[in-house]
Amino acid sequence: MWRRTDEPEPLAPQAPDPAKVLRAVREVGVFSGLPDAERRRLVEALVPIELSAGQRLFESGEPAERAYVLLSGCIHLKQSGAVHVEELAAGDWIGDADLDQPGTHGATAVARTSTLLLGIEPARLSELDDALRAYLSRRLARANIERLRALRGRIEALTGREEILAELLYAQRTQKGVGFAQSSTVKLLFSKVKALPISSMRLLSKMLDERTTKNEIVELVTMDPALTTTLLRAVNTPLFGFRHKTTNVGHAIVLMGHDIVYQIIMSESMRRSLPDTPFFKELHRRAIEVSRIASPVSEVLRAGRPAEVATLGLLCDIGFVVIELLKTNNPGLSILFDDLEPAEMGAELLRAWQLPELLCGSIQYSRYPEFAPPQRVPLEVRANVAALYLARCCYDDLHGIQGASPRIFVAEYLSAIGYPDLTAEGLLRDRVLPKLRVQMRHLPRSLAERVRQFGR
Repeated sequence: MWRRTDEPEPLAPQAPDPAKVLRAVREVGVFSGLPDAERRRLVEALVPIELSAGQRLFESGEPAERAYVLLSGCIHLKQSGAVHVEELAAGDWIGDADLDQPGTHGATAVARTSTLLLGIEPARLSELDDALRAYLSRRLARANIERLRALRGRIEALTGREEILAELLYAQRTQKGVGFAQSSTVKLLFSKVKALPISSMRLLSKMLDERTTKNEIVELVTMDPALTTTLLRAVNTPLFGFRHKTTNVGHAIVLMGHDIVYQIIMSESMRRSLPDTPFFKELHRRAIEVSRIASPVSEVLRAGRPAEVATLGLLCDIGFVVIELLKTNNPGLSILFDDLEPAEMGAELLRAWQLPELLCGSIQYSRYPEFAPPQRVPLEVRANVAALYLARCCYDDLHGIQGASPRIFVAEYLSAIGYPDLTAEGLLRDRVLPKLRVQMRHLPRSLAERVRQFGR
């Protein structure tokens, strides 16, 4: 049986021949400037270590009780969870240990070839005179400074490369299909997508007006037959699972709260604007869940207005409706429509419906967090875009979505709305889930089940 050399073995120090160690010290010149007698005394006070390829010198998190100098061979350093490997060769020092106050190693060190090292231990240093101890401290300090300079140069190079890649990603996402949403073909298609009912548009306008009171919302829903019918039909579906049939609008509003009633009416209005196919049904289910998550995200982060961000959750994937209809109407060109940006298509559809520009602009930039930092998003819609993006991150985590977009800029968006120390995972676990659990009885069944199971 053969063994893979990239699987580190536990450290098993061997005792190298002293003459071999002294010869390697002279050849590498790691203790240059010392007379032979002092060099020999220094080497005798250090711990010689010989490793075979694949053996581990130390592991990330282990106590850092020694510094090392490489005499021959090659050591790879890898940060925990990182792909990048730093390669050290003969003459290099590994000095992340503070010999006065030992801490822990921040990386794992593995021998890639037969390797010879000298280990420097605090206990052994007491055997040396002051001059040799001072010499050793200076060499360690100089090695660390040289390594810091090299790492700074590599960071600068990586930062430049990151900026180039970010620009390429931004250009690729913003230039594909640019302007197609304003074409006559798409505008003709917009006329075939059923708009939101007038009554729902009136409710939307009221909810987005900060001067509107709760009583006005209740009165509007109660007095409008279309809204009343929409609400009662939705409340009594298996989606919410109420045991007793609700026949009174006032009871429904008291039972669920006017914000949730608004979301139900808007989601039902959206559903009736979509074709009755499995694809669009799934699109609608996801939109409802994102909307219900978006409201507490907006509330706990004070980013945007909860009713507004909840509405964006319902509308954020509306561009897929347009793209799917284009594919249906033009099956021979289906592959070309995959390059269209759904957010741009959705924003233009909402403008055709004459929705407020704040909503349209928020949808237009709703996908930017996937490929661009907050500075690329106009200030007037940035909070909405950030809250909606974080709601979608929470949705992905709740459902364990595989292949979700990498969260390249999630920290920047959290920082942009005032939460530099928060993570998307912490937002869901510590802030959003408690809110959703309080609303468990009023959540759609599919979302309630995910909330119930999450973290088990």
